[in-house]
Amino acid sequence: MRKRGYIAMLAVDDSCRRKRIGSTLVGIAIDSMIAEQADEVVLETEVTNLSALRLYEKLGFVRDKRLYKYYLNGVDAFRLKLWLT
Repeated sequence: MRKRGYIAMLAVDDSCRRKRIGSTLVGIAIDSMIAEQADEVVLETEVTNLSALRLYEKLGFVRDKRLYKYYLNGVDAFRLKLWLT
């Protein structure tokens, strides 16, 4: 059986960006999931959120699937996945 970790929501205020807060928080979440023996980490982000995509891809996440009209505003999302094992 596979064990999946999930990052539901991550936001950093504009005034606090470029201070590695987002990557630190994601790193802490990943470390916790590793400690719980998760096999993978999954999250979604808007296809238009280029800064989030850069952050997650820099941390090793890959685009797994495009989710059409995923958000209530009608914007598509990418499901991103990071394999831990």
